[in-house]
Parts: sequence; C-alpha cells; structure tokens
Amino acid sequence: MSNSWSQGYFTDAGYTYGYYREINPVFQRFALLLRGFAVPVRGAGAAHCELGFGQGVSLNIHAAANPGHYIGTDFNPAHAAHARQLAQAADSGALLLDDSFEQLLGRGDLPLFDSISLHGIWTWVSRDNHRTIVEFARRQLKPGGVLYVSYNCFPGWAPAYPLRQLFALHDRFGIAPHETNARVQAALQFSEALLAAKPNYLRLAPHLTERLENIAKQNPQYLAHEYFNREWNCMYFTDVVDALEPAKLEWACTAVPLDTVDALNLEAQAQGFLKNIQHPLLREQARDYFVNQQFRKDLFLRGAIRLSPAQQREELLSTRFVLMRPAGDVSMKVTGALGEAALQEAIYQPLVQALAADAGAPKPLRKLAGQLPQMGWPQLLQALTVLVGMEAAAPCQPEDAERSVRVRCRALNRHLCDRSLFSGEVVNLASPVTGGGVVVPRFQQLFLLARELGHKRPQEWAQYAWQALAVQGQRIIKEGRPLETEEDNLAELTAQAQAFASGQLPVLKALQVVG
Repeated sequence: MSNSWSQGYFTDAGYTYGYYREINPVFQRFALLLRGFAVPVRGAGAAHCELGFGQGVSLNIHAAANPGHYIGTDFNPAHAAHARQLAQAADSGALLLDDSFEQLLGRGDLPLFDSISLHGIWTWVSRDNHRTIVEFARRQLKPGGVLYVSYNCFPGWAPAYPLRQLFALHDRFGIAPHETNARVQAALQFSEALLAAKPNYLRLAPHLTERLENIAKQNPQYLAHEYFNREWNCMYFTDVVDALEPAKLEWACTAVPLDTVDALNLEAQAQGFLKNIQHPLLREQARDYFVNQQFRKDLFLRGAIRLSPAQQREELLSTRFVLMRPAGDVSMKVTGALGEAALQEAIYQPLVQALAADAGAPKPLRKLAGQLPQMGWPQLLQALTVLVGMEAAAPCQPEDAERSVRVRCRALNRHLCDRSLFSGEVVNLASPVTGGGVVVPRFQQLFLLARELGHKRPQEWAQYAWQALAVQGQRIIKEGRPLETEEDNLAELTAQAQAFASGQLPVLKALQVVG
C-alpha cells in the first residue's frame, strides 16, 4: 500500500513513460503567440521547472533539446532515480529531486523560473498541496513567466465522477490484492458488479457502463495513478483561475492549438452565444459546457503583454515550422469536439508539400507564405494551426538554439535507442529542431541503432532487430497474434525497415534526431 510519505498519492507502481509536448517552451510560446501574447524566446540563461515529473521523460527530452537549465521534483524516489539516469545520459545538467512540494518550497538554492509546468498532478494532490504550489509559483516564477497546468475538470467529468470514487473506495476498504494490476482489476470488477445491479444513479447517467468499459481497456499503471489516489480534486476552470490568482497569475489561453478553430468545436449557435459574452473567463467557462470539457491544458502568465495584430503577425512570420511525419502520411481528416471533419485538400495539400520541400528542412512561415500566395493570411495561419494541432507539424526554435543542443540530444537518443534492445517503454526521442519529442517506436529505435552501428541497408536493420528480439524469446505481434517462425518475423521486420527508410527516416533527419 502507499507509504507514509506519499500523503495518499499512489506510489505502489511507477507511472507510465509518456511524453507531453505542452511542457515544451517552444510549443508553449507558439500557443501563446496564436492568442496574441508576447513571450520572448528563451535562451541559455532560461530556467524551467516541472512539478511531479513522473518518469521524467518529458523533462529530460526538454532539458536535452532546449537551452537553459531544468529543475524538477517528483516525490516518488523511483521516478527521480529513473529521471536522473536519463539526465546523466544526456549530460544536460538537470537537477532532479524527490522533494515534496513543501520541501521544494523550503529550498533556498533555486533560481527564478521562466516556466513552471504541472501535467495532471493538480488533480491528484491535496488542497494543501495546491496552496503550496501556488506559493511556490508566487515566489519562484519570473515576471513574464509562464505556468502550464493540466487537470480533470467539470462539467465533462460530472456524470462519471462517482466511478472514480468507487475505484478509490474499493481500493481503500475492500479486500484488495497487493499487486497493482490485480488491485485495479478488483476495483473494476466491483464497479462492474455494482452497475450490473442497476442502481438508480444509472438512470441519470446511462452511459456510465460504456465509460467503465472504455476505462477498463487502459493501461493499469495509468489507471492506478489516475483513479486510486486518496486525493482527487476535479475542478471547474474558474476554480483553478481563482486558486492561482494569489501568485499573480492571469489565465492566457489553452495549450491546445485546435481550440482556436471554432468550426471544429462549436456549432454556429454556440459560436454566436459565446461571442456575446464580454468577460473572457465567463466565456471560457461557458465554452466548457458546449464542448463538455473533461480535461483542460491551460497556460497562465505572470504579467501578460499583448501584441498588436501587426506585431503578432511579424512574430509568427519569423517562426520556423517543420513536418513531423512524411507528407503522404498527413491525414486530410481532423477531430475536434464536434467529431471528425474533412480538411480541404486544395488548401492543406499545397501547405504540406511546401513544408516537405527541400527534404523537409524547417521553414519560416514568411517563406511558406511567399510560396503560397493564393492563401490569405487568416487561411494560411488557420491551416498551419490545424496541422500543428494534429501533431503533423511543429513550431521550431531558432537555429542558434538548435545548434547548441544537438550533442545533448544525440547522447540522450543513443541512450534511449540502447534501451530499446530490452524494452519499448519510451517511444519518443529528442529533436533539437523543435525542442521537443518525436514519436519513434521500439522497432524504429532498433533500426536507428543498427544504422548507428554501421549497418546500411534495411535488411540489415531488420536482421539486427530480430537478433535483439530472438535472444530474449520475443516475437512480433501482428493482427493480434505472435509470428512464430524466424522467417515470418524477419519478413515483417524487413517490411517495416523498408517503409521506415523511405518514410519516417527522412523526417527524423530533418528534425535532427539522426544525422
């Protein structure tokens, strides 16, 4: 069960190895710039902090891929030990602690930060910890600094909130096994049995059974951290705004680019209603009802500076952008709160091809605008915003920053690829171009490792990968079934290696993930 130092936070199993681009300073700057806020480019003197960094994948990718200094804490010592291993591999100089938030607040050796970020942790800690976090931001965030916080919210969570309560109560008071996966399964089975007995609440929330079925399909480690903490503070957007106000923090915008495209998220009647609301906080809270928001990703500023439309346009025109996947793999469909929508290929295909030109090299928006004179400024900016929102494209940091972090990125990426010999836990590598992570699954990491070791042809990469798998008795799973023979496994790996060589590898070169 959880330890006395955990304050009710689930620590019996490690968190997942996810990567979150919203913590990347380059991405944060773009999201703020879209909404007309001035945020300077962070240079070598910048300092960034992440509170509750989990396994430390995001923090270490950003510490390797951005100039400046990184500090973070996660009071689970196993998380901190793993994160330190990554920092040592990258030689990033990141300071990674296992302090509680209260202990971090009491330190006298911390710099003032350009950004402080919390992904998800706000929901999972106590109200006392909320106050400690706010006081930490009040003391340690620079004027002009950015605070990123993501959290579960109402009204979207309102119908299913009792499910979370059932999970946590069964884990606390039921006869639960000691092993994490078994504890999760026991709580799920208890909740399934309760709903099967037809409680009156199910009449008011008829979709609860389907929601429970979807929850049961998720990673048990994620479920343990998401639902099994003693504290679970789901809040309305305006409650979080009020909580952060003592730190002189002003809500700026969400860190979700697609939120700027109303047509993807709001019916015409909803758009008209929201336009008539003058106060930005009331308008944003009302918007949550229209989209049934259940998880928010918010950016706050300590001293917001607004740009004029001309200044905003100039800053955006000077920003470089890059494709994150092969041009042929960029979908012409996008999903917003209203569901799936088709993109106009006459608009998006020329933009994708312009980004793909010159072997996918990053390009300032000014150059893209010059190559696409048929597009007006609003149309071009919206199309690019949608591509970034879809994770098909990304904003880039300045070239001098990119050059300064290449060695660190290469060292971290080699370490992660070496790990892929034994596991596929981390599926992101660091890009000095974007300052962030790039999805590179395990087999592709093995192909990169083979290439780094001098193997030149996809067939050789496949052979190298198969040797790594075979010695551990592992097999490829295809269409839900393991491939049993060496010939079948090699054939599948060879096909994947050939597709990788002609598809994603050129993109990774443009992103400077590999040379």
